[in-house]
Amino acid sequence: MRTSAAVAVAFGAASALPALAQGAPAGQGAPAAARPAQPVMPIIKFEAANPGQGGGDELAPPRRLAAAVLAGAGYTPRQVTDVGSFTGEFLEAFMDRFPTSHGQWTEPVENNRVNAVRRLGGYGERVTYRIGCPSRDLAAGCVPANTDVLITSWLSIHQNLDGIRRFYKEAAAIVPSGGWVINLDHVTFPDPAWGERMKAARGLAIPLGLAVKTEGPPVHHPDYRTPTLAEQLDAFHAAGITDVQVVWQRLDTVLMIGRKP
Repeated sequence: MRTSAAVAVAFGAASALPALAQGAPAGQGAPAAARPAQPVMPIIKFEAANPGQGGGDELAPPRRLAAAVLAGAGYTPRQVTDVGSFTGEFLEAFMDRFPTSHGQWTEPVENNRVNAVRRLGGYGERVTYRIGCPSRDLAAGCVPANTDVLITSWLSIHQNLDGIRRFYKEAAAIVPSGGWVINLDHVTFPDPAWGERMKAARGLAIPLGLAVKTEGPPVHHPDYRTPTLAEQLDAFHAAGITDVQVVWQRLDTVLMIGRKP
């Protein structure tokens, strides 16, 4: 299990990048006010371009699929709030799919706003930018009350299992009946042998263009243990979001979509 950035390459999922690279919460690394803006990064449609890794994270398919699932259900969001947006690649998929929806880019620090504006600026007043909710803490009040679709990525990297449960509970309290909570995240496997198989498979898949080394930011908290898929889904259920499915999976990265009854 990953317990520090030095071992953040477990399953080959997240490389040991500096915490600044993906907008670490205030209180980690340099003080927020002292942090320079993130250097201008290449904008790859629907993909994060992680520092130290050429190209994007090749996670455009699950991001676009998330929006397609809602469209396929005949649902048009009023307000899509992306908590922990990085450069806005997940939110971009929803803004692209739903031309009448409003979106909110949300990060705990300013350093990635410049890249988010470069990515999302073409959507004009449909997108707003808000600083808040460090470590995906919804209790910090960054989510608009009219949010009916709440999306996030890499929740497990920012919260332990108790925090994951709390996130889903707070998210369920925000979205209305029929609203959606979506998480693109890592999972681990009850049998350690499967973890080793996935790690080996990632190494073989990278040169074939089937996977990349870095998916998500480095670990952001000391009490880190990758949850199993069962633990993630149980946390959805405990929050009252019992209609939840794994829509996409690549090795240890999964897209989970839940609809509030």
